[in-house]
Amino acid sequence: MTDLGKSSHMYDRDDIEAEHAEREMRQKLKGAFKNFIEKVENLTRGKLEFDTPFRDLGFHGVPFRSSCLLQPTTHCLINVIEWPPFVICLDEVELIHFERVQFQLKNFDMVFIFKDYSRKVEMINSIPMSSLDAIKEWLNSCDLKYGEGAISLNWTKIMKTINDDPDGFFEDGGWKFLDPESEDEAEDSEEEGDGSWGPGEQNSEDGSEESDSDEDYDSDSDGSQSGSGSGTGSSEESGKDWSDLEAEAKRDDQKRSREEEDSPDRKRKRPSGGASKKKQRR
Repeated sequence: MTDLGKSSHMYDRDDIEAEHAEREMRQKLKGAFKNFIEKVENLTRGKLEFDTPFRDLGFHGVPFRSSCLLQPTTHCLINVIEWPPFVICLDEVELIHFERVQFQLKNFDMVFIFKDYSRKVEMINSIPMSSLDAIKEWLNSCDLKYGEGAISLNWTKIMKTINDDPDGFFEDGGWKFLDPESEDEAEDSEEEGDGSWGPGEQNSEDGSEESDSDEDYDSDSDGSQSGSGSGTGSSEESGKDWSDLEAEAKRDDQKRSREEEDSPDRKRKRPSGGASKKKQRR
């Protein structure tokens, strides 16, 4: 037990000494590189400047096969710690496009499109979504254009199409197809153009609607008047009381009885009148 304990302590001491030696080596390299920069700037009298990376603006991504810390400088985006080194000069970049920008995803991709369209695009994969806003602020400070989309694009095919007919590409709108907001605005403008109307059309439509409503009102009023005229009798009859109806019924019965009584007397008088006429003729 004591031997194993001693050996473990020996390994710990070796690790601590190795870490201490590595720190000292880093400090020596930093000092030597700083002295080299100062000597070069003094000899060139400021004609040659060295960029210093801004560690606070750094973000993690995968430019090749492994994740590394990418740090912006005044003119570049670099990673010189991991191998192979990654360096992009911002003056050569025309547009930056963010791919796979979705709320349900944790990472997105960053595509660099260069002013030289014959050059292959550079891509940084698997950037944390939490770094998106900071990267956009950095690009705005550098006056670099950027866009974003929810899907990954086939950049080999896109760049081949652009190189085959650059003039036709820009006549068709250029890089606007990368901005989904521009497509929505174009669709909205087309819909507004199809449904456009002027004040004259509105007045004509209002006038036609008013005339139609007037005609409907006139027809309704005429129908109501004719209906009221034809139904006066029925309304008067319906307005009589039950006693009035009984009195009318009794009157009708009396008239009928009188007519029946008068009818046999008339029949009896007719033959007598006829005989007297015959006697006179004789």
